[in-house]
Amino acid sequence: MSWGKRRLTVYGLSAEGYDMALRFSEKGCETTIIDERLNSPMKFHRRDFSRNRTVDEFFEEESLTGIASFEEAISTSEIILFCPKIRCDITEIQHQYERSLKEISPLLPKGSVLVFWAPLGQNGQKEVVRTVQEYVNRTDDEYGIVFLPPFFDDRTNFAGTFGRIGDSIEIFSDIIGKKIQPSNMDDAERMFFNKILEKFSYYASQMITFSEAKNLPEDSPYYDDLYANYTDLNLIYNTTRRGTQLKSYTSTLIRVVESYPKNLLNYVKALTKELNVRPSRARIIVLWSKSNYHVRQDVDRSFSELASLLQDVFVDVQPLSMKELSRRRLLTTSTVRNPTFIIACSKGDLEEVKGHVQGRNQTVTVIKATLTPSRLT
Repeated sequence: MSWGKRRLTVYGLSAEGYDMALRFSEKGCETTIIDERLNSPMKFHRRDFSRNRTVDEFFEEESLTGIASFEEAISTSEIILFCPKIRCDITEIQHQYERSLKEISPLLPKGSVLVFWAPLGQNGQKEVVRTVQEYVNRTDDEYGIVFLPPFFDDRTNFAGTFGRIGDSIEIFSDIIGKKIQPSNMDDAERMFFNKILEKFSYYASQMITFSEAKNLPEDSPYYDDLYANYTDLNLIYNTTRRGTQLKSYTSTLIRVVESYPKNLLNYVKALTKELNVRPSRARIIVLWSKSNYHVRQDVDRSFSELASLLQDVFVDVQPLSMKELSRRRLLTTSTVRNPTFIIACSKGDLEEVKGHVQGRNQTVTVIKATLTPSRLT
């Protein structure tokens, strides 16, 4: 496959968009990314990217990018990857999708494929197709639409397709390194719903509760992408008819997830009580390090609010990243007087901090936790 002749436009400064732009750029594909807030496209080459650099750092270095017009970026691309930052306020998602698609659809060139993967709830994929059909200046056999949910950890990923999709499935299969099975929109949506419900059902059954304070299972699940999927869970709930079993089931899962921060607080309180430590004597470190693709302000807010919830009970609560923890050398000083409880809020932080405390004569307890949406946010 000759990647140098491919032209891709990524619409949206989301973590998913940045990641996929990086994947295509590494292949040598001519890639443009559009800031959806300003409709400002930027061209770049693979030398501009670094997996060690954050999204914000990349876009601050304007000298590495060339400005293109919005119309040119869309109308000259064979693949338009539609992934704006919309996994936050679900009341705005449908409106933002429709507004953006109205701008993009008339510019779709012949033979192009529009790929999206942020679901819109029940029958949401049909709404995307309907909106594009209404505003595109092409017949259905002159362009294609692909719904590709972001479940790249599975052996086979199911994609919903409409119209003329060409070799786009093979292209994305190569990019993500997984098999993609084309399907219709209804089946792909149903498969996605099943995966969301299965993920949250298992997660909810394994969440920390007060009764588990003594023996937290090591194999309890870790979902670094829980925020994104929580929005999907809410969309399923909000687009499902009242009185149905699916509506009731998703409502229960949402309540369980939202109760997690308070259950986590109870878990820490139980640990300190078991060790005969007063809340005024314990040191609580809430550990969370941003990934290079982090662009989510609501996750930042959840991290701060988890620390605030703990501060209502404990005196010494410090929200830190792994770099800050190492710089302050908090794990190299004596902590006998103040037992330390480290709440690791991501899988990477958990693994790294365990390596720091292993084999040391310190009163340090590492707690496996996950940042989740809550009623506080």
